[in-house]
Amino acid sequence: LDPYDYEMIEVVLKVIERADEKITNININQALSILKHLKSYRRISPPVDLEYQYMLEHVITLPSAAQTRLPFHLIFFGTAQNFWKILSTELSEESFPTLLLISKLMKFSLDTLYVSTAKHVFEKKLKPKLLKLTQAKSSTLMNKEITKITQTIESYLLSIVNPEWAVAIAISLAQDIPEGSFKMSALKFCLYLAERWLQNIPSQDEKREKAEALLKKLHIQYRRSGTEAVLIAHKLNTEEYLRVIGKPAHLIVSLYEHPSINQRIQNSSGTDYPDIHAAAKEIAEVNEINLEKVWDMLLEKWLCPSIKPGEKPSELFELQEDEALRRVQYLLLSRPIDYSSRMLFVFATSTTTTLGMHQLTFAHRTRALQCLFYLADKETIESLFKKPIEEVKSYLKCITFLASFETLNIPITYELFCNSPKEGMIKGLWKNHSHESMAVRLVTELCLEYKIYDLHLWNGLLQKLLGFNMIPYLRKVLKAISSIHSLWQVPYFSKAWQRVIQIPLLSASCPLSPDQLSDCSESLIAVLECPVSDDLDLIGVARQYIQLELPAFALACLMLMPHSEKRHWQIKNFLGSCDPQVILKQLEEHMNTGQLAGFSHQIKSLILNNIISKKEFGILAKTKYFQMLKMHVMNTNNITELVNYLANDLSLDEASVLITEYSKHCGKPVPPDAAPCEILKMFLSGL
Repeated sequence: LDPYDYEMIEVVLKVIERADEKITNININQALSILKHLKSYRRISPPVDLEYQYMLEHVITLPSAAQTRLPFHLIFFGTAQNFWKILSTELSEESFPTLLLISKLMKFSLDTLYVSTAKHVFEKKLKPKLLKLTQAKSSTLMNKEITKITQTIESYLLSIVNPEWAVAIAISLAQDIPEGSFKMSALKFCLYLAERWLQNIPSQDEKREKAEALLKKLHIQYRRSGTEAVLIAHKLNTEEYLRVIGKPAHLIVSLYEHPSINQRIQNSSGTDYPDIHAAAKEIAEVNEINLEKVWDMLLEKWLCPSIKPGEKPSELFELQEDEALRRVQYLLLSRPIDYSSRMLFVFATSTTTTLGMHQLTFAHRTRALQCLFYLADKETIESLFKKPIEEVKSYLKCITFLASFETLNIPITYELFCNSPKEGMIKGLWKNHSHESMAVRLVTELCLEYKIYDLHLWNGLLQKLLGFNMIPYLRKVLKAISSIHSLWQVPYFSKAWQRVIQIPLLSASCPLSPDQLSDCSESLIAVLECPVSDDLDLIGVARQYIQLELPAFALACLMLMPHSEKRHWQIKNFLGSCDPQVILKQLEEHMNTGQLAGFSHQIKSLILNNIISKKEFGILAKTKYFQMLKMHVMNTNNITELVNYLANDLSLDEASVLITEYSKHCGKPVPPDAAPCEILKMFLSGL
């Protein structure tokens, strides 16, 4: 009988049923029920080898119905092995309900069906989507689809009677899921199944130890995978962080040292910064870490850094540049401002920390108060100190000075400092500690703060600051005292300016690094800021800029020379030997913003006027600077020479275009239908 001819099989079964033959070993009701389900089912895969073999043995030709129907005989009369051989190719979400009913009727292991279907749906449906997800951007629709398929697979695994088997299959499937949130969810489900298995094992059963070991291993994997998923989600999955996912507390500390924290405090408008707080919270949650404790440890570490012997302490007078303090600020932004400001206030006014047994120094208190000024508003600070904000600022200055004294091992109390005559204190400090760079810095800051302008003292200070190679700081100091005209008389004043300008140039070399280029710009700004520029050797500075292939900067120096025949001659010689394109390019790239922008315009005008006076328009022809030249001649009402050049050397059309643009610029547009030659004639005739 054809195993695919359900109609004939049904007739035969009903005949047997009506005959009520007791001798048959067939369960007619079971057979009819299976047949009913098979009739409603349309197969989704071609016949398997077993079916061909059966047809061959019974000398039956495989009918076309075999493409859409399952073989009744092989299912009903076959072994469990044959049953699964046929059904394994039919597994899918859609076919599962029918196959489940057939399996139940056949009293075959449902666990096998659940396992096989779970594997099939995973391989055919879930895995391709997960792989696609790793290659493309995540979408809400795709995530929903994945979640739905995952839930289906989980329902199959939850239906498995053998809990050990369920865990094993779940783990094997989870291993094939790429790292990320879905893997984390899969491992969480594995944990649930493993815990369920463990609960069902009697305490004396030898399997219990195996289940406990598996659960422990799964917990570790879940934490690692969960941690990695967090890093991936926050785009922090760099090699540096992935190396320490097994040490989550260490990882959290490393995350709070992420360079973006320093950047975002300096530039809060940036939007592409990773959310370190969110990542840290999620990692702590996955790994069951008390994040509050980690935060407290970091706060104490960064607010109260311990200085090892020989280690340079942080710069007390430039705490806004202190990266550790920026990290503290970021750390505290995640907490309520009331908590943060109160904590910082306690730090700033106490002798021991609330976080541990750490003895608070003036340096620690200075750091805390500096943070408080960053985080809290005026009203909050005044409320905490119960003093006007100016008094609190004064207190900050005092403890900053005291912190420096402390670092120099000079014992002095707050009261003594406030009540001592400052000039005597400064001169005493200078006399005993002028050989120490920190003391020189402290004396300088005290002199600036308390307006001590002793010429002899300042002469020594400038020499020492230069001797200690504190160039960036010396530049700030020189700028600060430039408004004190009496200090211009200090013998070392002009020399200090010269050295501040030249030292960065002497230490640079081609090709210039971004930092060196920045230093070169700073040196030129210093030339602009110098109140005694007449005393500077600007020709020497210009030569250094030429050596560093910065002719635009060199020309700027020559232009800043005092007006004289020498200046005129130097500029003329320079213009005769330089490449205007290079200078215009450097003006565009390095001098178009900040303090140099205004001066850049003067240099550009000089270059363009020189080209016009020499009628060397061809130098810029066919370059992007030719349009700049056109705009310049129009703005200076000096287009005649350029018009002649265009008409004679390039094209009449271009000459007429320039005249048209200029006429429009002057509010006298040319007739729209005028030919180029007419426009040129009109211009040359003065119309």
